Amino acid sequence: MKYSPVEEFSRIYKLDNFSKTFIENGKELFFKKNSVIASPGDVMEGFYFVKEGRVIASEFSPKGNERIMCILEKSSIFLESNVLFNIPVFCYFKTTVDTILIFLKREVLLDLLTKDLNVTLFLLQSLTKKFYSNMNHIDELLYHDKEWGMCNLFLTFAENFGVEEDTKTKLNIKISQQFVSNLLGINRITTLRIIKKLKELKLIEQTNGYYYIKDIQKLRDYQTMLQAQL
Repeated sequence: MKYSPVEEFSRIYKLDNFSKTFIENGKELFFKKNSVIASPGDVMEGFYFVKEGRVIASEFSPKGNERIMCILEKSSIFLESNVLFNIPVFCYFKTTVDTILIFLKREVLLDLLTKDLNVTLFLLQSLTKKFYSNMNHIDELLYHDKEWGMCNLFLTFAENFGVEEDTKTKLNIKISQQFVSNLLGINRITTLRIIKKLKELKLIEQTNGYYYIKDIQKLRDYQTMLQAQL
């Protein structure tokens, strides 16, 4: 099975060529870090465009364990499908940093869809990316082990947040081990074990709260080796 280490449809959402129409027709709102934007069961009157900052979508198990479903970056939208089809929210949406959102009401969206092709295409792009992202995540759970998933996470973060620093790639976003566990849907003990192994193999390191990938190609090669062993 062919599978790219860094999928085009990752669970980190940020879209290019967004329509400025969203900003011009919506209401700008500021949310502090850790603000809950929407909760399960909410019926939305509109949706949000991320102008600045970061939002995560997550759900909780009956035991209270959090699972992060996706990360919404600048220029992404969320809750658009709920608004279009009058579906109640099924998970939590929360800011992880101070964030500026643009809120657009349902009637505004419907009006824009009939008048602006760019808005329609942007909305379709968002919905399509989320659909394939979920399909790829299912494939990851079915066909790959947890260590492969950890490698894929670091490679995906490098693709989205990586900056070159000396001969290494710095992930320019602070992520805790609990955050990694919640994103991969594994317990913290497993996360600690795999991260320790990757550090011992000199594939990654951590300094001042930031992770570094020492050699992107070596990490890709190691991930390929893990796949071959399955």
